Amino acid sequence: MSWRAALAVAVLSAALAGAVPAVSDDDARRIDRGETVLHQRPVEGFPWPEVVTYRRSTASPTAVMAVWADIDAQASWVPELVASRVVARETANVFRVLYEYEVAGPNERYTSVITITRDGDGWHARWTLVTARYMRRLEGALRVLPRGDGSVVSFRSLVDPGMLGATFGTPESVGRSLAATTEALTARAERLVTSEPRRVTELVEQLNGLARADR
Repeated sequence: MSWRAALAVAVLSAALAGAVPAVSDDDARRIDRGETVLHQRPVEGFPWPEVVTYRRSTASPTAVMAVWADIDAQASWVPELVASRVVARETANVFRVLYEYEVAGPNERYTSVITITRDGDGWHARWTLVTARYMRRLEGALRVLPRGDGSVVSFRSLVDPGMLGATFGTPESVGRSLAATTEALTARAERLVTSEPRRVTELVEQLNGLARADR
């Protein structure tokens, strides 16, 4: 199955559930050109729109997800993230993670539960909010699907910032941040595959261990 067919199946399933907008032929061409594609759409019950990004990578789906799943290292490459730490492991592939993001006021600190699973020949991570300094609700996901010798990377984020959180950001800033994170992840995965293959092998082994333990 081609990357476009795989992505279309994933997007169609999500779209039927009201989760993400469809990927158009123009979107697919832009993704193939190496652009970051971003969509926003209103979601009932949330004051800010959902944001979805897509970008291709020359790294494999497993390499990309393995790099992202190195939670404690995320603060070294995710824009505006100053701390990321696994505080508890609920099961082999479910983590409770503490994040701290730099904002104009006191930093946003929150805890999410993250679940990582196989998604056919790709990978799927999803997270929900547990507690936060400002945010009321947060739902997010990362899906990485095969594309030739590489992959297509897609983030999804849906935020209810709360009254105080809204003073430190906007829907536009969420979109910029998610696009920047998408680009940072693809760049880091591609760089590590080239410059630190042994480290990537270690991370892939850890990721595959999660998948085996979840069976």
